[in-house]
Amino acid sequence: MNQDSKWVIDPRQEPMWQAPDASRKLNLLIGPAQCGAEHFAAGTFHLAPGCETMPDIHPDAEELYYVVSGAGRLVMDGEEFRVAEGMAVYIPAGVEHQSFNDGEEDLVYFYVFGPPPGGAPRQEAENWTRID
Repeated sequence: MNQDSKWVIDPRQEPMWQAPDASRKLNLLIGPAQCGAEHFAAGTFHLAPGCETMPDIHPDAEELYYVVSGAGRLVMDGEEFRVAEGMAVYIPAGVEHQSFNDGEEDLVYFYVFGPPPGGAPRQEAENWTRID
């Protein structure tokens, strides 16, 4: 059986992107440019302790979070939820959402978009820096 190496991704071998204020890091693992995936994009998102994201909305994509580690608050459509390691979150298309890390370690999500949201990739749109 022949296996195409672009189908099996080791996150340690892929670039990590950091926001200008160092509050957030992103590792894009699956997507059209990474491996040819056409219908979804996925990766990891790290939010530093004491930090929050800007409110975000994806009018053209559903999103799934799996909390890999850490804990915090997630506000969706004005309703607040506690999230912690091992939990899964579904964010419908068009729902505003914002994460707050009120814990002592990085809040890490494995995220999946379906389909990949339109526009420039986040790290390019916000002038994120590649860190390896």
